[in-house]
Amino acid sequence: MAVFTREYWMPFLKRIHGYDEEVTEEFLMSLRPHSKTHATVSFRGLTLELTPDFISRIIGLPLGLPWSKEEKTLGQVAMKTFFQPKEHPIEDKNEVRRTRLPPPWSEVSDQIIKYITCEGRFNIIYGYHFRLLHELRYGMDLPTTRKLSLPYFLLQSLIECGTKLNAWVPNQMAHHGLIKLLV
Repeated sequence: MAVFTREYWMPFLKRIHGYDEEVTEEFLMSLRPHSKTHATVSFRGLTLELTPDFISRIIGLPLGLPWSKEEKTLGQVAMKTFFQPKEHPIEDKNEVRRTRLPPPWSEVSDQIIKYITCEGRFNIIYGYHFRLLHELRYGMDLPTTRKLSLPYFLLQSLIECGTKLNAWVPNQMAHHGLIKLLV
């Protein structure tokens, strides 16, 4: 997809296909967060120090600006400013149906949900999805230091998945392809 190629995400997205569910579960169950930017994983004789910098080196994407899906105000701003004047989506206060996005953004958002945010609600686009979509649509020429950090976001998401899985919250296994790259 041309949008991902322009942003240099395509090599990463191609590398995350395929996984081992047993390794994913063991990895997430052994993940121990220390802060928002540091966690450790020890399993199968391997100990990893997970930081945004480590993830950046493994996935080949730059660090950029730290961000979180909990930054709801910034997500709402991105949602409001994403659409061009001729585009009129039907929206709820905090979301838009994926099918209401103009081409090619419905397909781009589907890939973001499947491979970056790793969530099962494939038909709803929330503010944090719009932050990524907005950057892909309008921020192509921003310097790396002003772009959103995928490594930071992915570490946050891994920590969230591991914490919920350890608390026995069902259906929390995600980021299978990323974990494959990390180990």
